[in-house]
Amino acid sequence: PQLPGIAPYRVVLGNVKDKLERSRRRLELLLEDVACDYDPLDYYETADQLLEPLLLCYESLQSYGSGVLADGRLADLIRRVATFGMVLMKLDLRQESGRHADTLDAITTYLDMGTYSEWDEEKKLDFLTRELKGKRPLVPVSIEVPADVKEVLDTFQIAAELGSDSLGAYVISMASSASDVLAVELLQKDARLAATGELGRACPGGTLRVVPLFETVKDLREAGSVIRKLLSIDWYHEHVIKNHNGHQEVMVGYSDSGKDAGRFTAAWELYKAQEDVVAACNDYGIKVTLFHGRGGSIGRGGGPTYLAIQSQPPGSVMGTLRSTEQGEMVEAKFGLPQIAVRQLEIYTTAVLLVTLRP
Repeated sequence: PQLPGIAPYRVVLGNVKDKLERSRRRLELLLEDVACDYDPLDYYETADQLLEPLLLCYESLQSYGSGVLADGRLADLIRRVATFGMVLMKLDLRQESGRHADTLDAITTYLDMGTYSEWDEEKKLDFLTRELKGKRPLVPVSIEVPADVKEVLDTFQIAAELGSDSLGAYVISMASSASDVLAVELLQKDARLAATGELGRACPGGTLRVVPLFETVKDLREAGSVIRKLLSIDWYHEHVIKNHNGHQEVMVGYSDSGKDAGRFTAAWELYKAQEDVVAACNDYGIKVTLFHGRGGSIGRGGGPTYLAIQSQPPGSVMGTLRSTEQGEMVEAKFGLPQIAVRQLEIYTTAVLLVTLRP
């Protein structure tokens, strides 16, 4: 009797399925803190590794005239992998600038260099740039620090191990100076050096993008000059171009500025701050994404999304915009598939319009 031929797609996809199951098992073990000694060839670490066999099947189907099959569920799956990768969604980290200063205080005191937070801005920037350009780690392994400082250092350690595949931005709340941003860059670099040293391997993703969040009216007024100062530092300018495609993200806070000065003043200060930040980035040839920290209620910068985006300063939305949705607004705007699609349409049309016709 005639034996059925070998099914090539089934063989390829059978391997993919086994490997995906092993990838999931490996992550479960890591979450439970159980050592897992899988060979890197046994599981997927990046979305590209998973896309490779899927695209191979896609091209093969197309070339044999089975485009109808290729463009169906297989194309859907490829889109999903490209969109969500291996981690579903990236999480942002967020910490207040004061906590970073405390951490650097603990380090500089331990190294007998004085107290970081008592230095003036110029001295801080000198110290931070010098350390960022240096090759050695700053934090000694033997350092003993209070619990709240240890928490900050541990967070950077985890971020270095996970990399930018799993984590998005590192947001600094209550940012008010250029040294706030460089402090985070330094702690990031330090954790990466420590991670590569201990594990003897390179950290996975790139470094997290550091996003200053300007919240009070005083900080909003300074926002433009802080970004100017940052971009005028050679190390930082090169770092943004090399590691972040020449892209700087800046967050502006609606609820704290509203509490600080009232809604009308806050709205005007936010508008001017965005103009300043955009001008500063343009002067240095850096692309900027403004990240709007909006709440649901009007007092926290809520209100109609479409109109809010339309009323941004000209040139501040160049095809990109980031915004927070929080609390009950997530459920209200994205709880049902049809409403979620409509919501994304509103965002997309508003961003397109304000980009094409500022």
